[in-house]
Amino acid sequence: MMLSEIYGKKIITSGGKILGDVKEIVLDIENGQVSHLLTTKLEQLAKSGNVREALSKNSILYKRVKNVAESIVVSEK
Repeated sequence: MMLSEIYGKKIITSGGKILGDVKEIVLDIENGQVSHLLTTKLEQLAKSGNVREALSKNSILYKRVKNVAESIVVSEK
């Protein structure tokens, strides 16, 4: 699957909670892997008063991804 196919997909926990849609993908260039999926555009995060808090609330570690199909299923925290 190409990274471009992930944008816009719904992110859902294995328990059925909808976390949002993929707006941005953060890459770990050194390891050549996807690091996080963001449910908010980076420019919106940068404009928020507390970037660290906004990033924490709007990012999902890619390690939590269990399945990618019509939607993305992630493990509960």
